[in-house]
Amino acid sequence: MQLTSSFKLNFLKQMLLGFQLSAVSSNNMSFHERKKAIKLSADAAIAFARGRTRWSQGLITNLSKNEKNKDVLKGLLGREYDELSKPCCNSWKIPRSKKILRRCLRMSSTRKMAGRAQHDVGKSILAKTLAKKRIQVLKKLVPGGESMDGFSLLDETLDYAMSLKAQVDGMRCILRTSEALNFK
Repeated sequence: MQLTSSFKLNFLKQMLLGFQLSAVSSNNMSFHERKKAIKLSADAAIAFARGRTRWSQGLITNLSKNEKNKDVLKGLLGREYDELSKPCCNSWKIPRSKKILRRCLRMSSTRKMAGRAQHDVGKSILAKTLAKKRIQVLKKLVPGGESMDGFSLLDETLDYAMSLKAQVDGMRCILRTSEALNFK
């Protein structure tokens, strides 16, 4: 999964616009206020640049919970704000697929248990428990992950991680440019 240069360019444009809207360069901001404004701009820019994915909608929804952020988000995202701040509506498939998955697991586990030794069952129960715990951790890490099933969660996690890597690369680029301008 590669991120295109147009994604990176859109991200940088949106992030710089966010810096302007939140007045990051003003001298009357404290360190913590500036840090929050930069994080807000970076998060909103990455969600805007990525488009309509579950994690981007979850990120904008989480950022919109704070009333102070809404004005900056509306100015930054424009008409996309309404679409991205809506909760994800693709969750109608989740309960049905969970029922099917449970039924399949029940059927396969009864077949497998007939031919397995008792220690193999213990190992599979341990593996399932570890997998469930790791999925719960992922659901907490990925914005909007609470409403996702396991397969879509893995796909969204991969996309989110790639977007975060692009965000870090973009911020490094801005830092290098800023440092180069300060040395002249």
